Amino acid sequence: MIHGTLFPIYFIDAPAIFNAGITNIPGSGSLPIQVVASSGLKGAYGVTYIDTTGEWIGLYTGSIGSEILRCIIGGGNNSSTSVVIASNSRVSLRSMTTQPITLGEITITFLGQGLGGG
Repeated sequence: MIHGTLFPIYFIDAPAIFNAGITNIPGSGSLPIQVVASSGLKGAYGVTYIDTTGEWIGLYTGSIGSEILRCIIGGGNNSSTSVVIASNSRVSLRSMTTQPITLGEITITFLGQGLGGG
């Protein structure tokens, strides 16, 4: 659960709703798929998400091949979770199982301090 006052500061790269039927979310044996090229100067302290994949999805940060798991989202839920994502981060997703996710959609809103991220 997220505590304190946080506001939306950025979203996943366009289109802001990720469709796994068009671009699969890779299984756990593959490299994660990038959804945010760079968070810019904004550090996030939480995420909210709406998931229709029904699957558990790892949210990672870091350069290609050096991603670090930050939190697990999805499961068919609409929820929020606390997570620290540093400024200038690349964010990517990967299934928490060996199977790729091929159906459903997910959208993620990154939350930070100050309206518009300050």
